[in-house]
Amino acid sequence: MGSLATEGDDGEREISVLVTGFGPFGENKTNPSFLIASSLPSTYERPHLPTIKIYTYPTPITVAYSHVREVIPKLLFTNDGSKLLSPDVEPIHSEPEYLHVVTRPLKETPNYDIVLNIGMAPGRTFYTLETCAHRDGYNKPDVEGKTLQEDTYWKETYSSPEILYTGFDTENVWRRWKSGLMSEDVRPSNNAGHYLCDFTYYASMLEYWRRDPNGIRPCVFFHVPGGWQEEDIIRGRKVALGLIAACVGSQMSSGLEKKEPNGGDSIANDFGDEGLS
Repeated sequence: MGSLATEGDDGEREISVLVTGFGPFGENKTNPSFLIASSLPSTYERPHLPTIKIYTYPTPITVAYSHVREVIPKLLFTNDGSKLLSPDVEPIHSEPEYLHVVTRPLKETPNYDIVLNIGMAPGRTFYTLETCAHRDGYNKPDVEGKTLQEDTYWKETYSSPEILYTGFDTENVWRRWKSGLMSEDVRPSNNAGHYLCDFTYYASMLEYWRRDPNGIRPCVFFHVPGGWQEEDIIRGRKVALGLIAACVGSQMSSGLEKKEPNGGDSIANDFGDEGLS
């Protein structure tokens, strides 16, 4: 993944992007994150960039901690190398403390060049690029009524850090993103909400950290407002494609960081976490 792009069947350079969205939660009966994810094209072309292949997970990610722990590792590093896991695959186990305990060598090659998780932030009227995610503190009940208030699974099993940062240069990505969408309010954020969005972002980056703590983590989390009318989805689709292009352009110009990037401490965090999935 040094240059991110891989060879396609026709010999041209390609970049593969996995995109996920969430299902309903709480009073939010329709989640625009999945509607936006589902609206993305399978192939996206931009001048001066390689061909971008977009693989949208075909069902919403359930807003449940146990479901995320089941599905995310298998999506990112499936043993057979397939690009998209069928949504009806049986989970590894049913109890969170047993999920994905490794008894065989880890698959080292990721299935995708970029992982983009999309979530909804009902209290926000703007779009946000989240820079980091948290291991602990998930005290809000999910759609199954469960919390992770006393959970130490990641800490005890992997000794992973309390915060993981995306491998992208978030300031560079944000500037590219903004320059391509001058009419849209797009912002960086270091508060992914301490709910399923935050949890899913951490779960995604953890899979890369486990394989190389100092390696790249090509994961991005994108929060969208709560609107789900047709115009909201069209707008969200445009902004999501702009973010994908910004990530690819940033990586192609400077490479992914192999250390904790500058995104965490330097970005204002005044959005609050109420209602974030």
